[in-house]
Amino acid sequence: MFLDEATITVRGGNGGRGCVSWRREKYEPMGGPDGGDGGNGGAVWIVADDNTDTLSVFASRKKFSAPSGEAGSGSQRGGKGGEDLLLFVPSGTLIYEGDTKNKGECIADLAVRGDRICIAKGGRGGYGNSHFKSSTRQAPDFAELGEPGEETTVTLELKLVADIGIIGYPNVGKSTLISVISAARPKIANYAFTTLTPNLGVVDVRGRTFVVCDIPGLIEGASEGKGLGHAFLRHIERCGALLHLLDISRALQEDGSVDSEKLIDDYRIIRKELEAYSPTLAKKREIVALSKVDLTIDALDDIVKTLKNKKITVNHRISAAANQGIDALLIDLLPIVLEEREKRLAAETPEEQPDILPVLQPSVGSIRMGAYRIEQRDDGIHVFGKRLEQFTVMTNFQSEGGLSRFRDVIDRIGLRRELQRLRGTTKAPVWIGTIAVEAYL
Repeated sequence: MFLDEATITVRGGNGGRGCVSWRREKYEPMGGPDGGDGGNGGAVWIVADDNTDTLSVFASRKKFSAPSGEAGSGSQRGGKGGEDLLLFVPSGTLIYEGDTKNKGECIADLAVRGDRICIAKGGRGGYGNSHFKSSTRQAPDFAELGEPGEETTVTLELKLVADIGIIGYPNVGKSTLISVISAARPKIANYAFTTLTPNLGVVDVRGRTFVVCDIPGLIEGASEGKGLGHAFLRHIERCGALLHLLDISRALQEDGSVDSEKLIDDYRIIRKELEAYSPTLAKKREIVALSKVDLTIDALDDIVKTLKNKKITVNHRISAAANQGIDALLIDLLPIVLEEREKRLAAETPEEQPDILPVLQPSVGSIRMGAYRIEQRDDGIHVFGKRLEQFTVMTNFQSEGGLSRFRDVIDRIGLRRELQRLRGTTKAPVWIGTIAVEAYL
């Protein structure tokens, strides 16, 4: 089943909790703390892979979680970390924040094989009590809890990556053409919208190969959602060039005459829909070919001349069913494909590739504990800060030692004093992230 859009929820693995343990040996009565750290939770990565060409794996399963880290143990043995979870998607997949109804910004563009993004980080493993021993705290009786893994919902949107995109009105011969020039076997029938999903085919020309994409038929209003066009217009954006087919049969009248204006209208309507959907599409290199030319011979020159007078240059005359003009078309397409590939490879920096978004993710370790902000709301006082929230959620408030350490830290950064000033005599509730802490101030 072909699927080009999916919404999934991913969660990084939780960090393992640290261990509270004491070294006890026959000749070491004062051995001290030796609790090991918990293992880090696994992260969830989305990776572009050429071995898949659809998002159908996400059709039935919508939630993915990486393994959690294991708890630490005595003798300073650290817990095993959770393995990262890799989710493979086709090259050309865009990743958006939120679900399809509340789609946010595009956070990644996995355009080529090997591109990857960490979509949900795993939680850090908690420190064992051996981590907290010092000259003033020789017997720490507490350890940290594991940090919960990140959880997020994203929408995956596939834009097929092809060298040539075959476009045109429904039933103009796109599927027949791709079946002749490649090993693809799309459904072919004499009615509109036979093709319900894009078809990819690999074409071999003079020892070189390139990929063609048969885009389902566009109609007037496709950019506004009519027909099937709106669902597949995005795939054309990835194509290096466009092969625009004009169906001769649409110009032939019952009396044998030819109405070239019908082809002109078809061409202009398709061009209008491409431009309305995206300015990028309007700039794509285009090759125009008359399709099904075996239906008439005498009228071809008149049709080409009329189209040229309307500034529509016909580059080829083909008939996929009769295998006419196909070899010449492919030979003409090859240098165009190679040229478009070179243009793409020449754009090496993100600034030169505006459609590819670099993903910048800060490291939690580089964020200071004192970098926080306080907001007063109707339901109480809320404190936000990446490192401070991480510290709070990993504190074991059931341990006297853990509570004492929490108070020491918020005293050192001045947060406790500021919260007491804001609360005054109201005793308003206080949250650090999602943890209610007013009872521990």
